Amino acid sequence: MIPLTARERRRRQRIVVALPIKIEYNGVELSATTINISMLGTYLNALEEIPTGGDLLIRIKVPKVENRRIVKTQEIKCLGTAFRCQSLSSPKSEKQYGVAIFFRSFLEEGEEALLNYINYILWKEKEKGKIYIRKRKRKYVRRKGGKP
Repeated sequence: MIPLTARERRRRQRIVVALPIKIEYNGVELSATTINISMLGTYLNALEEIPTGGDLLIRIKVPKVENRRIVKTQEIKCLGTAFRCQSLSSPKSEKQYGVAIFFRSFLEEGEEALLNYINYILWKEKEKGKIYIRKRKRKYVRRKGGKP
């Protein structure tokens, strides 16, 4: 796993992990692998182009975490939209596409399961000393008139 060394500017922390993912749209189902994932979306490698702007049904195999231990694998489902699809391959190699997907809503207990897994990975990385998670501090500025 690649450590997160640069300051993360996104609204949700992202982890670099390869998870199996299945995407359904317009009666077509394809399999792919994530490159990174957060609570807001994922970036993945696909062998087929995925149309942007359409509705997607997404199923991701995520390790289930209980008491800071991985116990088994579970499948989470969510609805999403592809907002970017770009070709990653050179003319001589097999076609591959980089697809950025935004998660619109989670089905069943998918949101909690994904959040638990992301937090577990971040905890493990922090424990190893590979990342440092800094909480935002409120900044007070003294204004004219005296009160902060």
